[in-house]
Amino acid sequence: DYTCLYEKQERAISNGEKQTIRFYFRKPFDVRCDWLNDRGRVDQTAIYRAGENGGKVLARRTGPLGSLFGTLRLDPNDPLALADSRHPVTQAGIGYIIERVAQELSRHNIKMDYLGEDRGDGRALYKFALTATGPLPPDLDGAHHAFIWVDEKLRLPVAIELYDASGALIERHRFKDMRVNVGLDDRTFAFQ
Repeated sequence: DYTCLYEKQERAISNGEKQTIRFYFRKPFDVRCDWLNDRGRVDQTAIYRAGENGGKVLARRTGPLGSLFGTLRLDPNDPLALADSRHPVTQAGIGYIIERVAQELSRHNIKMDYLGEDRGDGRALYKFALTATGPLPPDLDGAHHAFIWVDEKLRLPVAIELYDASGALIERHRFKDMRVNVGLDDRTFAFQ
């Protein structure tokens, strides 16, 4: 399991405005996302547990809207569930990034180049460039190249940026203040 502060920008969502999310993940696949407003308070929460809740994402807003609508049960691919992301919650987390890169490398659809050491958030990182060499799946919509930063100590990706062929940013994902093996329990993945 792990927790982190997840920052993301997606050009297709809110004109690329940065979103900040407290992110919790536990194997086999439990996810909690707490979207933070500009004051650092939780604005909305989404919880997904593989094999639970009929395969639905549980979502709730805070404040008057949350009181009015309560907890919503949404299919992960429902347009409302995708209002804040191009990707369903079933594609959330670092493990998904690792799987996708490995999959596309094995299909020879991308090539990877090591660009050397870098620094980010006060940590030593390894930087890699990925370049499309073949057709990519639809969920990578227009991606031509990407950069991935891997934390030297954790040996996990902590940032990824995807660009189109013209060099314009498609999306950026950063996992900051990552803590691994923290012992998350079922209470983290439920509304109190």
